[in-house]
Amino acid sequence: MITALKQLYEQRHKGDLRALKKTYEQHAEDCAKAAELTVDPGRRKAYVELARHWTEAAATLRTTRNT
Repeated sequence: MITALKQLYEQRHKGDLRALKKTYEQHAEDCAKAAELTVDPGRRKAYVELARHWTEAAATLRTTRNT
């Protein structure tokens, strides 16, 4: 799921790494908030994992842009 969304966002924000990074960071924040709000341990774990993936994707963009 993340891979398909990343491909979609990369096409949408082609050439605008700042907007792409912002999108990834927003997804990470939304997933983290959802994890805080859910009472189901399984869903919480899934949201935390999604937040981690989006955070890593944003960090990768940051690293790629700086090199």
